Amino acid sequence: MNKILLLCFLILAPISLASADLKIAVIDLNKAFESYYKTQDAQAHLKEKQDGYIKDLQDLKASYDRMGEEAQKLHDQSIDATLSPEARADKEKALKVKMQELQTMGAKLQETKTERSNELQDEFMRRRKEIVDEITKIITDYSGPQGFDMVIDKSATSPSGVPSLLYNSSKLTDITADIVKQLNASRPAGGAPASSGTAK
Repeated sequence: MNKILLLCFLILAPISLASADLKIAVIDLNKAFESYYKTQDAQAHLKEKQDGYIKDLQDLKASYDRMGEEAQKLHDQSIDATLSPEARADKEKALKVKMQELQTMGAKLQETKTERSNELQDEFMRRRKEIVDEITKIITDYSGPQGFDMVIDKSATSPSGVPSLLYNSSKLTDITADIVKQLNASRPAGGAPASSGTAK
């Protein structure tokens, strides 16, 4: 029995020692992302663009509503018994034209809404990827010289919404504040300061 225990110890010892030599750090990637001035600039830009799109859609919707009111008026006149048959016939012809215009305007409104929504989503995803790539590079460039073997994102969650990192010891170094500081080191003069993470 003692020989078996000794053999198990000899087999597992290298693994345990290797694990003990690992230098692991954690980072709150969500906080780093939100604190990065480029994220805040991108959010402000997208908000401004979204507001412009909303204004355009509101203008189109107002035109569509006015056209609908004109169509309703023509319809009422086309069945108005106080008008002559010729006048009612003219109103009915005008109504058909107006209904075609209304249908065209409705299709344009829906198409514009879809296009603008896709444009915003595409730009959001593109800018997000660019920023995440920049943050990842900063983390990599920082972690190597610091001697870290692994950096774990403590804000990550699984597809089911469960935190990926359920526990981390306070002994682990939290590099969030250092990374945020490096990210915002290139902030243009006059930019609003960003909040940083809390180092441990």
